[in-house]
Amino acid sequence: MSTQVLNIPDLGEAEDVEVIEICVKPGDIVSEEDPIIVLESDKAAMEIPTSLGGKVLEIKVSIGDKVSAGLPFLEIEGDSDEPYIDIQKPAIDSVMTPEIPPTLNKLEEAIEQPIIAALPQDSSNRLSFYAGPAVRKLAREFGIQLSLVAPSGRKNRIQKEDLHAFVKARLSGASNSSFTFTQPNIDYSKWGSVKEQPLSKFQKSSLTNLHASWINIPHVTQHDECDLSELLGLRSELNTKHALKISPLAFIAKVTAEVLTEFPMLNSSLDHGLEKIVIKNYVNMGIAVDTPEGLIVPNIKNVQEKSILSIAEEIAILASAAKTRKLKIPDLKGASFTISSLGAVGGKFFTPIINPPEVGILGLSKTFAKVVAKNDGFESREFLPLSLSYDHRVINGVYAAQFVTQLGAALEDTSLMEKNFK
Repeated sequence: MSTQVLNIPDLGEAEDVEVIEICVKPGDIVSEEDPIIVLESDKAAMEIPTSLGGKVLEIKVSIGDKVSAGLPFLEIEGDSDEPYIDIQKPAIDSVMTPEIPPTLNKLEEAIEQPIIAALPQDSSNRLSFYAGPAVRKLAREFGIQLSLVAPSGRKNRIQKEDLHAFVKARLSGASNSSFTFTQPNIDYSKWGSVKEQPLSKFQKSSLTNLHASWINIPHVTQHDECDLSELLGLRSELNTKHALKISPLAFIAKVTAEVLTEFPMLNSSLDHGLEKIVIKNYVNMGIAVDTPEGLIVPNIKNVQEKSILSIAEEIAILASAAKTRKLKIPDLKGASFTISSLGAVGGKFFTPIINPPEVGILGLSKTFAKVVAKNDGFESREFLPLSLSYDHRVINGVYAAQFVTQLGAALEDTSLMEKNFK
């Protein structure tokens, strides 16, 4: 047995490359060509293997370090007393780099090297599986333990499609709550006084659902604005005439439901197997309500069949029930599209997060005054910012832009609202 110190091999033109992962720990037994650390440059991720099998004595670098060729990175007690010659080369993942140095001409062989991961229940047991650096990076971003993923590639190699299938299975099954989220473990008290506040059960549920929505749905947000002056004038007139106090949200919900009947894809859902689109012939409008516990989204059933007055009454009832925690389960099930309004708070545009299994959500911001040219002169008008987030797997950009444009035009036309008030 002999002790050897291994150096970082030739990295081509790359210098000061960051260490993003350490694959082993002191005391581990490794085989020749097992990866020890993973480096990441602006062009590629690379596994740095050991070219000497044996027992790991010391890892001489840490995550976040910047390293270059020739820097010592591993001290190992080798299986052989033969003199060691450092001829190792890094494994470069073909997906992450467009240019591969000529010296790395055994690409397929390099990325087939096994990755060794400790099983969570017993660090003494180890599982071998194959994955390239790009797959490992994606797994880290998703918080996925690679040893739990079923490989479908040649030689039991884990591919990106396997990660997608793993996430899909976790999000659609009862094991959703076990999905792993990554957050750095930092002692913030090192810089000053802190106070810890435990998350409530509701906040924990929201954290899981919002994160799952964000990583599982490719969000795109279309922004626009419409002249709401006529609608606000009509609302004031009707409220005075009928001695009522109806918020603009009821008018907007009704108009949105009418426009959704002309854009049914935004009132749809992907099926469980991601093979079909389920288009609904009803509009159950989710209305986001701010409560002391956070946002809750009850929904009004069959908005397309109801009057503005009826919608306003239901919004008030559901908002009151949400704030006093008296909502019933049916109030929270079956929504086909959601409106989230910040009109009472402020701001202009934002990116609302889609509420699965819906494929769209409309964000409303506070109206603002803008001077525009009108009737051969200038006039101050009230404009409403609109923000439509949509699932890009189902909705394309042209369709979303057409919907927002038509919605804006409908909100500026008061004839629809007068007809549907009662």
